[in-house]
Amino acid sequence: MKKLTLVLMLIAGVASGCSKATEGSSRTATSDPRASVIDAAHKLYALKALAGNIETVGDTSFKQHVDFVAPDRYHYSYVDATGAATEEIIIGDHSYHKEGDAWKTDPGQSPPPTLRNSYSDEVMKTLSDVKFEGEQTLDGKPALVYSYKAMMLVGNFPIVAKMWIAKNSGLPLKSDIENASGVVKHMTITFDTDSPVTIEEPIK
Repeated sequence: MKKLTLVLMLIAGVASGCSKATEGSSRTATSDPRASVIDAAHKLYALKALAGNIETVGDTSFKQHVDFVAPDRYHYSYVDATGAATEEIIIGDHSYHKEGDAWKTDPGQSPPPTLRNSYSDEVMKTLSDVKFEGEQTLDGKPALVYSYKAMMLVGNFPIVAKMWIAKNSGLPLKSDIENASGVVKHMTITFDTDSPVTIEEPIK
């Protein structure tokens, strides 16, 4: 559990704002790629609901699915490289974990998983070498692709990242994050900002 807690602290998450991105006109690359990446990060933080998948390679390889509903509801499932699995729901000060088919109340509050730490204002301030890499289609969605370097606040380590930004909404669709010297050496995050997300208490 301590390893899981550490890994969750290193992962990126979600916050409050509007529940779904406004469909705008198709975006094109701007003359300021840094501003485009920062704008996408701000849009991600503004969402009231979000789902995402995280897959990592490294000393602590794992797969994780996270649902979030503002302001403080999380539902995540986690499977590490050995096949050990965890499923948890966090609602405010209350947290629950699943044992078999039954939900149990945790004695203390679990740290909430997030999908956004890599996109915080503090991290965005450290952006460097931001470049527009071209256009790609990701799962049928046209996207603008940017690469950049930054410093992660948890652990204060450097990363090299690539972000796919949806042309219609300006939201991140996917991120690849590299940290050659870290416990997690490669992380891929894919976002689902369209599907409805609801999280209820599993024990009444």
